[in-house]
Amino acid sequence: MLVYLHQYREGESKGNKERDVGGSVDHETEEYFNTDELEADEWEEFEYDGTTLNRRVATFDEVTAVSVPKDHLEEQGEVPGVTIQLRTEGGETEYVENAVIIEVTDPDP
Repeated sequence: MLVYLHQYREGESKGNKERDVGGSVDHETEEYFNTDELEADEWEEFEYDGTTLNRRVATFDEVTAVSVPKDHLEEQGEVPGVTIQLRTEGGETEYVENAVIIEVTDPDP
């Protein structure tokens, strides 16, 4: 399955968008990473109940199960969302905090 989420965090950026890419690179992206594009986490700043928050799109492929762990069902923090647990085809488990499920698609139902 393909899982499409919005993940939230408290606002930290100074401008409209913030990119989490780590240190600087002195080479062309294609040359250095042997790829045409460098995927980076891009956080969009917005107002929510009078507070500045950041939101990003998170996409996960090859997911076999989506759930909200019982101990996270009643989370209610300053930002929208809850912790979502994703299990992948490889048997790995990943937790995405402060997330809201936008869409889950099974390409081969």
